[in-house]
Amino acid sequence: MSDIQAATDELHNAFKRLNKEFFNKELPTPAITIQASGKRKALSWCSTKEIWEDKDRTIKRYELNIAAEHLNAEFMDVMESMLHEMVHLYNAVNGIQDCSRNATYHNKRFKEECERRGFLFPSLQPNPKYGWAFPILKEGTKDRIRRLRIDPDAFVIARTGGSNDESTEGEERAAETEKKSNSYKWICPVCSLIVRSSKDDVFIICGEHNTRMEKSKS
Repeated sequence: MSDIQAATDELHNAFKRLNKEFFNKELPTPAITIQASGKRKALSWCSTKEIWEDKDRTIKRYELNIAAEHLNAEFMDVMESMLHEMVHLYNAVNGIQDCSRNATYHNKRFKEECERRGFLFPSLQPNPKYGWAFPILKEGTKDRIRRLRIDPDAFVIARTGGSNDESTEGEERAAETEKKSNSYKWICPVCSLIVRSSKDDVFIICGEHNTRMEKSKS
């Protein structure tokens, strides 16, 4: 089995188990995809409508995507992205508008549903541009996920290089294969800006708020 096939299969397994654990099997199975983020620069996304269908239009699916560049991130970060999008899916299925401003600003309805599903928000105030878009998993939620028999080793490959519209026809490209052995996530307590580092003993300041960023437990 190829690495990509293993990752695809395990994303479906993760959805099934997370759906049972956190949503009581209420969510419909979406088309789970692995696509490059391109100009979106997003770790993941979920459609607000059923944009996949068969020729007879009898089978319809929402789309839930994990960005190809994000696929080999730390396991719990991938699960955080998956559960984040499952909250969006729940809201879409139930007719709850949880975003505005061209689907970039996450409103209080999104925040409330996230908190019901095991997230917390490091900041007490929404980000001026993105709203409540940066929830993180509670430690207890991570423990629940670890018990779900989802294989972290399935996520070992990710896309590198340019965006979706860059052609590679007739050209050999050298992929950067060096992989960081450790990655640490730092969050601004004011605006929830996320920064990653390869060291755990750095001092990082959010330039916008002149605030020391806090290390998140992964």
